[in-house]
Order: sequence, then structure tokens, then C-alpha cells
Amino acid sequence: MFNIVDILWQLFYLALLVLLFVMVVKSIRFLIKHMTKMNNLENKKDELNERLKKKDE
Repeated sequence: MFNIVDILWQLFYLALLVLLFVMVVKSIRFLIKHMTKMNNLENKKDELNERLKKKDE
């Protein structure tokens, strides 16, 4: 009986580690995608500001 409980505990622990790994990978991918979007928006904002400055001159 103890052997079965030990195997189930190890499977649960392994599943928990796999879930944690998947969550870390997903969060890293989300951050990379989000930072890329923010960088693109910042570049567009800078470009628009430069256009406005040229227009004012």
C-alpha cells in the first residue's frame, strides 16, 4: 500500500513541476511578445512626434 501512495505522490510532484515549467515558459513568451508590441508603439510615437515638430517649423 505504501508503495502505491509513494508512486502517486511522485507522479503528482512530477505533474506539478511540469505545470510550473509550462507556466514559466508561457509567461516568458508573453513578456517577449508584450515588450515587442510596446517597442513598436514607442517607435511609432517617436515618429509621430518628429512629424509634428517638422510640421510646426
